[in-house]
Amino acid sequence: MRRHVYLTLLVLSAASLAACGKGGYTVAREPATSARTRTVAPGGTATTVPTSPSTPPPAGGAPSHARALAFAHAVNLTPEDVPGFTPTDKHEGDTARSKRLEHEALRCISATGAGAAGPGITGGGGVAEQSSKDFRLQHGIIDFSVSSEVTVLSSPATAQRNLHAIRNPKVRGCFSHYLQQLFAGERFKGATPGQVSIQGAVPPAPGSSGGFAWRVTANFLVRGVKIPIYLDFLGFVEGPAQVTLLSSGLIRPFPAEVQQKLFSLLLTRAKAHAL
Repeated sequence: MRRHVYLTLLVLSAASLAACGKGGYTVAREPATSARTRTVAPGGTATTVPTSPSTPPPAGGAPSHARALAFAHAVNLTPEDVPGFTPTDKHEGDTARSKRLEHEALRCISATGAGAAGPGITGGGGVAEQSSKDFRLQHGIIDFSVSSEVTVLSSPATAQRNLHAIRNPKVRGCFSHYLQQLFAGERFKGATPGQVSIQGAVPPAPGSSGGFAWRVTANFLVRGVKIPIYLDFLGFVEGPAQVTLLSSGLIRPFPAEVQQKLFSLLLTRAKAHAL
């Protein structure tokens, strides 16, 4: 299971925010729910891809692990996709407290009857998961970051259940509470974390089985000045695969035009290498 995948970008941004000393996808959004945050992402990408993503899986069967990794390798973002951004490795971290809070979140999600977890706490039925490097652009106090992630599940039906859960406001409420608890104890070199909100939306994902979008907006107080951090999750389901674009911006949201271009690129690749 992935550990706190979507919170790493906020931690990175918070570190930049403290050092400085002081959007997203254009779609109709649902009402926000409150939360607070912290995050860590999984380790790196596979170094070998033993099979071609063009090889079809057995009829009626789940994709093999090797095929799922090949698909993820073909779809995920590369340095060539984001010129001017610097690739960095993601780092994973866990504490007894974070694990306990994650289990509480899973219990909350289970109690909603959604049957799967939201984007960041994946439920069962996974064949393989792989993420790109984190690509970062810093200029003064402006700090943008973007990466992608591919999760291949055992069947299209399992992926659809996960999509349904991601869109469920009750699941978003569970995730909000999870972030609230994680973020409550964090301190970033003088930057005090404040209110965090989560908004949900459904971005256009033509040709796929459906899309999802979350925006997390976190506010930090630095020397009496409120500084926002924006974290966007845009994703879609293609067959048994869930593909997610993660982007963040300090002070201002990640550029919407670039975000939409990268989202479309991931969608095109997923359709071209369909499982």
